[in-house]
Amino acid sequence: LSNAEITILGMLPKYKKDIPTSQLLIDKSPKSMISESFRSVRTNIQFMGQEKSTDDPRVIAITSTTSGEGKTFVAINLAGIIAYSGQRVIVLDLDMRKPKIHIGFDVDNLKGMSTILIGKHTIEDCVMHSKVDNLDFVTAGPIPPNPAELILGKRMKDMIAKLKETYDTIIIDNPPVGLVTDGIPMIKEADHPIYIFRADFSKKQFVQMVDRLINENNLHNLSVVLNCVDVERNKYG
Repeated sequence: LSNAEITILGMLPKYKKDIPTSQLLIDKSPKSMISESFRSVRTNIQFMGQEKSTDDPRVIAITSTTSGEGKTFVAINLAGIIAYSGQRVIVLDLDMRKPKIHIGFDVDNLKGMSTILIGKHTIEDCVMHSKVDNLDFVTAGPIPPNPAELILGKRMKDMIAKLKETYDTIIIDNPPVGLVTDGIPMIKEADHPIYIFRADFSKKQFVQMVDRLINENNLHNLSVVLNCVDVERNKYG
């Protein structure tokens, strides 16, 4: 369907049980099919962007077309599987209009990205530690009236630069780009922008959205993950 050069990073199987919102699953069943799929995505990311040294900190920005395609779920579990490999990982919730990272980690959302970006709190005030070793996160904070301006501001760039001194991988959960343009600046800045489609949910015309994103912003490193694939139905092996 695509006219642009879209790289497929991998497919994630449908989780048979009901998942509480955007939950971290890979720590509960490390040998499951879903954990193996996340390992495969992690390996494929390592093959991409070989112009950078493997020791350099990397920024992974995750987005989708609309809400409900699973980008927060992918962000949290990809972060977990990378943390398992011994890297220090932090997840940032930049979806400040509809934040979910705090729900996934089951914490309050009283301060976070929005309060850091207006200068009310420091990064150190807002970094939280998860139950997984090497995996930290920053929630979105109270919903601001102007998320796009905050993301474009100098504080955002300074924050990423500062986090690179401590972490090997920074994973950013961006807003869906089909609804708002807030997420596009970070997608352009990221070493690995990842676009999520959800099987039997995302519409075919969403692929044109990705083409437009690539062509308008000159993005040659964008890759796609197909989430929630019913493996039994397709007998995909």
